[in-house]
Amino acid sequence: MADSFLLDSSAIIAFLQAEPGAPRVLDLLEKAARGETMLYACFASLTEVQYITASDYGVEAGRKAIADLKRLRIIWIHSDEALCAAAAEWKTGHKISFADAFVAASAMHVNAILVHKDPEFALLPSHVKQELLPLKPTG
Repeated sequence: MADSFLLDSSAIIAFLQAEPGAPRVLDLLEKAARGETMLYACFASLTEVQYITASDYGVEAGRKAIADLKRLRIIWIHSDEALCAAAAEWKTGHKISFADAFVAASAMHVNAILVHKDPEFALLPSHVKQELLPLKPTG
């Protein structure tokens, strides 16, 4: 099978809000639906996606976004003792947010390429495979 991928919250938001990078996320979702790749996301992204969507479009839109995501062929990585320990090590050794520590630990746990548009991940060591999506234009 082809490489496995883990979508960060920023990749999911790019897809949901038709930002730059959305076509790549759609491609990965379609490949996962056809069984051509394994597609993962971390439980922390559920919270981030819901509150970002709710902040932008209202509480009901946030709830709907999560319901829609749960219907897709994404394998959600949930917290356990080992993932908490790994996230703590990422947080201790790198300047990343609490949620991003769980995302990085999840990507390493399933040996997946981390798909994102989050500059914090640029600071991670090279053994964390990454695919950077295009950033939103500024201005």
